[in-house]
Amino acid sequence: TRCILKADMVAVTISKYVDVLNEKYNSKNVTLIPHGSFEKPTTPNFDLPEGPKKVMAFGKFGTYKKVEILIEAVEIIRQKSTQAIEIVIAGTDSPNTPGYLESVKQKYAHVPGITFTGYVEENQVATIFNESAMVVFPYTSTTGSSGVLHQAGSYAKAVVMPDLGDLSLLVKEEGYKGEFFNPESAESLAQAIE
Repeated sequence: TRCILKADMVAVTISKYVDVLNEKYNSKNVTLIPHGSFEKPTTPNFDLPEGPKKVMAFGKFGTYKKVEILIEAVEIIRQKSTQAIEIVIAGTDSPNTPGYLESVKQKYAHVPGITFTGYVEENQVATIFNESAMVVFPYTSTTGSSGVLHQAGSYAKAVVMPDLGDLSLLVKEEGYKGEFFNPESAESLAQAIE
């Protein structure tokens, strides 16, 4: 950290990191540049695609991003509603948990309407977001600013997230709106999705 702070300027994506570095290291060269600062998003399409509503989780799964709670929440909704809902799990295993998504596929093979996309090529990111009704963050903790949250915002997608650390801070500081849920409760997540 001290070596990095020798640079003329150090950019971080969350304001509390500016405070931590300034206080802990007495730095004067740390600045906030939020995610998305260098992109000019196109005007989003606010229309939902026809057909079942797709509830998507996007990322590298298996460590603090666990999709079981999402699948269980959608199953709870399906028991109470005739609304057609599909689950899209876009992404891959975290490098620390190889085989995680394959084990989830096997465990929930009896659940209809789940798509595991695997790795999403850059030229397919817009499509996968635009086909979704909302983006769910099935996280048990956070590790910094969320690129997926910023993408969801740029594609005008509703977000459902745990009220945790950096996600909660981003919502408050950057003006995002979302539904929060208890990350230990599928029932709480089901209510937030509804």
